[in-house]
Amino acid sequence: MNIAVIGAGAVGLFLAASFKRPGQDVVLVTKRAEQAALLADHGIVLTGKIKAEKNVQAQVGIGTQPFDLIVCAVKSYDVPSIVAKGESLAHDETRWLFVQNGMGHLEEIAHLTGKVAVGVLEYGLFKEGDAVVEVRGLGSLKIAPFKRMTEQDITVIGDVADGQVLDIHTFPDYKPILEEKLIANACINPLTAITGEKNGALVKQQGYMAAMKSVFDEAVAVLGRNDDEALWHYVVAVCKKTANNESSMLVDYQQARKLELDAILGYLIRLGEKKQIHTPRLLLLYQLLSRGETR
Repeated sequence: MNIAVIGAGAVGLFLAASFKRPGQDVVLVTKRAEQAALLADHGIVLTGKIKAEKNVQAQVGIGTQPFDLIVCAVKSYDVPSIVAKGESLAHDETRWLFVQNGMGHLEEIAHLTGKVAVGVLEYGLFKEGDAVVEVRGLGSLKIAPFKRMTEQDITVIGDVADGQVLDIHTFPDYKPILEEKLIANACINPLTAITGEKNGALVKQQGYMAAMKSVFDEAVAVLGRNDDEALWHYVVAVCKKTANNESSMLVDYQQARKLELDAILGYLIRLGEKKQIHTPRLLLLYQLLSRGETR
């Protein structure tokens, strides 16, 4: 099977290593020639709780070669450009897998004509260099069909991954797993970006915990979930499990990069407006971090 992984950040590097098996071609698509050259020469190195070295092909830009499986691991705000160019990479039976934070990208990927799945990655990852990722926390990749995907297609994606690196769980419905991750992202990422704290601080300090709970209540109300207690336990568990991790939004904020505000907070705010549900805390976080982006 010919596999492309688009995006060479921590998630893309980890997934490219996860799908590389003997006899299976994996092409990692990067933005920079320097990174592509380094990966072509030295491969991907995983350290920490998972140790592996995988040789992959690397190229700058999408190109026109068709693939059997395309894993999109870019930031949510880059998904539209991938969708616009992506049809050149696909044939009738191409399977797409999108792994992003939030749910703002769903409208974009609905335009694809191929078979589409979405996923949630729950590993704690830290990019140490252009070819090195430290695995700080173990988890799983949860995947579910989004469009034209059959149960067999989902099974194929699970079968082609290296089970020694990646634990894949499949689900029949994408909405619950994406909403669960969205709630965790909304509770954790913005507050850590503003406070500069690691994830664990949110459950260790009473003030942070109260702020996180107020954000949680708004997110759950907007999504219309009725499993509040279980979801809150999940959010707290994520904070504890990734206590020593810096959220992706905190890292992006510190490095003055664009934030995934629209995919996480923006999605919830817009949905709240449609349902006529007020979200003052979500809106405040969005406005504060939007100003920080332009600092």
